[in-house]
Amino acid sequence: MKNWRRLLVISLSLLAVFSAAAADRLAVAEPVALNGVDPEDVAVFWGMLESSVRSDQYQLVSRGALKQMLTEIGLVENSDLVDPDSAQKAALGRLKGVKYLLVSEIGRFGSQLNCTLKILDASTGEIDQARTANLRVRNLDELSDRLESTLSTLLSDNKSLPALALLQPIFTSAEQATPDFGPQLESALLNAGFPLQNLQSVKKILDEHQLGDLTELEPKTYRRVGELLEVSDLIQPTVTRCEVVATPFEVKQTGVTGTYYVGYLEGHVRIVSTHTGRVVASIPFDQRIDYRQLGAQVTRDWVPADYGKHLIRSTVSTEIAPKVTAALSAAPKESAR
Repeated sequence: MKNWRRLLVISLSLLAVFSAAAADRLAVAEPVALNGVDPEDVAVFWGMLESSVRSDQYQLVSRGALKQMLTEIGLVENSDLVDPDSAQKAALGRLKGVKYLLVSEIGRFGSQLNCTLKILDASTGEIDQARTANLRVRNLDELSDRLESTLSTLLSDNKSLPALALLQPIFTSAEQATPDFGPQLESALLNAGFPLQNLQSVKKILDEHQLGDLTELEPKTYRRVGELLEVSDLIQPTVTRCEVVATPFEVKQTGVTGTYYVGYLEGHVRIVSTHTGRVVASIPFDQRIDYRQLGAQVTRDWVPADYGKHLIRSTVSTEIAPKVTAALSAAPKESAR
């Protein structure tokens, strides 16, 4: 009995060793601080990056080990990794024991934080453009909420990511149609790391084959759409309300007059499998922005059109894109794809 127990312990130990050895080693480089970000925020962001790496495919390299390895090959500045030149790429090729590097930049853009994430292949020093993302958020708390799903996408096997086609948005009211919505969502999904067909070419291909209205297709016809566009899923946004309401006001005590604006953007995004025609996810969005809360220093020089642009940009980046990314990352992959 004791021998069996001893064999079991040895077997489990060997399995753990082999599993750890099989996992690619990933190092999280110190973030590069740009304008307006202090060292304390950089330290917090670095810790957030490390704690957000939850893939079983990667073994995290310690900060101390990475610093020692980079020093040995002559790369002592963290900025050297963000956009390496040919000599720095050659030096990275001598890096032992690290498969990938997660490099990042963080800086302030007006009142928001702008964060860029890149996955670098340590053996070549090349940055995989399909594994880059840009996040613009209000603060570190919001950044923390979005990091895990974004990194999950970037650290996935690119081949397993669904190829997607973003369809032209449907506006239930012609007066509310805006040309900004589709490109903003397209940009956000590309920044999240998803392979995406060109928004304009999708419309052209569908129109050429008389497939403009996909809401009336039979399920089996979706397979043909997928073959034509070479995608596994379709993303169909519908906007039921896109409105900025301007309300004049007067302060009776002082006689001061002006106008305040409130923006409303409502609708949903459907993700449809081209293999089955089934709806994989239906994601509602409902955003209300009272622009008095932004402060006069932000909106001082805005014209009415600026409020509409901000409404779309803010809703897409902070509400729609994270929800769509999470739904796509969580959706089961069908074996027939």
